[in-house]
Amino acid sequence: MVFFINFTLGFLGVPWIFSTSVSPLGISLKNVPPVFGGYAAIDGDEILWKKHDDKFEEVFRPLFEDFKDWVLERGGPELKYNKFHFWLEYSPYANIYMYPEELRYTSLRPDPPNWHAFDSFVREENTKFEIPKELDRLPGKLIYFSMGSIGCSELGLMRRLVSILQHSPHRFIVSKGMLPS
Repeated sequence: MVFFINFTLGFLGVPWIFSTSVSPLGISLKNVPPVFGGYAAIDGDEILWKKHDDKFEEVFRPLFEDFKDWVLERGGPELKYNKFHFWLEYSPYANIYMYPEELRYTSLRPDPPNWHAFDSFVREENTKFEIPKELDRLPGKLIYFSMGSIGCSELGLMRRLVSILQHSPHRFIVSKGMLPS
């Protein structure tokens, strides 16, 4: 739905803003490890980065081409390949992303023109959090764990991860997203 809204506004000449809250590594693809690859950013093995990128292209480029054809067959606009956000178009007016400053890798890659970063999209007022009493008394580090809006929708994956985490000496607060347990 976001895709069609962005393109409709763009074709009508209405300024619009693209926003995202996932890794900014995909915003600038030079001098950074592949998005979602788990590779080291500092002193990373660029040969491994290239292998990952090649495999990514092999798997996802045909999916994009199929989707592009599907959109065109239905009277939609020509799509530009966007490796990171796949089918979404960045705004020529302004783009924003939310990611903690310490993890933005801006020393390796500057933000492109028209991109603006925020540490959080959540207001801090009236957001007092207290550690649940059941967790406060237990030993180990307290870790907040989230798979984001897409990962947490995979209920089987989340159940598996929780079953693994329960054997850790640490305490976890697991964000389960909008799905029931």
